[in-house]
Amino acid sequence: MRAVWRYFSLLMIGIFIVGCSATSYDNTLLTPGATANPLTRTQLVIWHGADAQRSELFTRLLLEYQRAHPNVVIQIVNRGPNLLHDYRAALLEGTPPDLIWLNENRWVGELADQQLIIDLTERLRKVNLEPIVPAALDGARYGDKLYGLPLTLNLPVLYYNRANFVSTPPQSTAEWLEIARGFSDDQGQYGLAYNLSLYFTQPYLPAFGGTIFDETGAVVLGTQSYTPTLQWLTWVDALAQDPSLLARDDHRLIARSVSQNSAIMTIDWADQISTYRQLWGENVGVQPLPRLSQTGQEPQPFVRSSVLVISPRSTEQQQNAALDVMRFLVEMKAQTAFQAADIPSVRNDLASSDPLYPQLQLAVSRASAWPTTLRFNNGWDILIALVRNSLNGAPLEESIANADRLLRSE
Repeated sequence: MRAVWRYFSLLMIGIFIVGCSATSYDNTLLTPGATANPLTRTQLVIWHGADAQRSELFTRLLLEYQRAHPNVVIQIVNRGPNLLHDYRAALLEGTPPDLIWLNENRWVGELADQQLIIDLTERLRKVNLEPIVPAALDGARYGDKLYGLPLTLNLPVLYYNRANFVSTPPQSTAEWLEIARGFSDDQGQYGLAYNLSLYFTQPYLPAFGGTIFDETGAVVLGTQSYTPTLQWLTWVDALAQDPSLLARDDHRLIARSVSQNSAIMTIDWADQISTYRQLWGENVGVQPLPRLSQTGQEPQPFVRSSVLVISPRSTEQQQNAALDVMRFLVEMKAQTAFQAADIPSVRNDLASSDPLYPQLQLAVSRASAWPTTLRFNNGWDILIALVRNSLNGAPLEESIANADRLLRSE
């Protein structure tokens, strides 16, 4: 009976789930109210590739927008992991969506470079962008142009079980690692479980003074940045060799250790707060990555943001409607809904009684946008291999030189 009532409730508020026999994609049509004028309706197709939680929230927010704008007919399609591939194919076929919610801002540069999304710099000048976190907003830029608006953000942070601390964990890596070693034993309990993948170790490269490209975009990893890069890799390798730490480039191993409560601290993505709330309850703590003791410098993680962009194939009317939806989704009310779902907001002016969010905002304030340049994103896999080869025992000097050479060939 409950299922039947839910069906009729959805029908009454104007949501129809359209079955797709050719694909398994979720296809949701938000229909206008009875007062809408058919002659002035705007058809707006929105594609995304979000997971179930984000998809449900996204649809709910767009339903709210639909109620306030009955002359806009919105169709939402979840393309899952095929979003980018399907969008390119739809452009070639002449049937692309109007508004696309990109999972990651690293796609912005490639799409903008090929003119597959429109430049919104002038159209967004009248929008108040000041409350949007700079590291998230910059992730929607390519060159000096703005191609979209960020909807959510993500970055590495330190999680810890507060039940094991009288106060917050130390702010420096030396103290942090010393305390972590003190919690470890020979029964499989660790003070720290650290995934040494590039995503979670890269923030410490600039803390050592290293960089991959200089301000002009030239590769300097193996030249001007050689010494700090060597120091960074040596530090990462030492973590992996430390028997008192569980530090490996192995996501499954680290995740299993944390889920089994075999570690009291870990570094993970900011959007995983709900996972740690379930694990540690009210004892969950979060803070920015610890300061590097060797140099006294703060690590500089990249903020990965999801971005709303518009197709160049849409009509002027559809583009204007898409812009209005974008503005709605970054406004206070919609962003508060994301934060309430433990999905970090792109706004820096949201009030919250949750003690975790000021720490997240502090972490974001120390971060920079994930670069949208083609050279950086094409070279990311080379850098992943650099870290993995180093952890697997390859000579560090040779690994750096090889990575530098490959980056220059991109």
